[in-house]
Amino acid sequence: MISRARRLHPTMRFATLDAPPASPCPDTGFDAVLLFAVLTCIPGDQAQHRLITELNRVLKPGGTLYISDLLLQDDARNRSRYSRHADHYGSYGVFETGDGAVCRHHPRERFSTLLADFQTIDTRTITVPTMNGHQSTGIQILAHKPTST
Repeated sequence: MISRARRLHPTMRFATLDAPPASPCPDTGFDAVLLFAVLTCIPGDQAQHRLITELNRVLKPGGTLYISDLLLQDDARNRSRYSRHADHYGSYGVFETGDGAVCRHHPRERFSTLLADFQTIDTRTITVPTMNGHQSTGIQILAHKPTST
């Protein structure tokens, strides 16, 4: 994905991080955080959990977390690539694209696990185009950080 980004935008700087870094932002410094297809770009369970934990830290009590991401797809092309890469990556839904990116589509239950410390307010299933122009089933989740723990 970095190579693709550099090709499309040669004047911009792109880099990869092995794990989400700790944000320099203070605890409870944000009213809202938006994630658009971010979890799709973080294939590992642990790295996803670290990101959500960090977002929980920077969100104010009662703050909003909005996630828009991709669900497991039911078509033959995706089922084939999920199966082909499941053993290598240790998770069904993780796959490699033709240009070398490692991505992940999620079962609905994954979001429940990731957002266990949040109160889900609303969930909606949508159809979205992928970066390669395919139509995919996505999910939008609106959640709040509880006001007390």
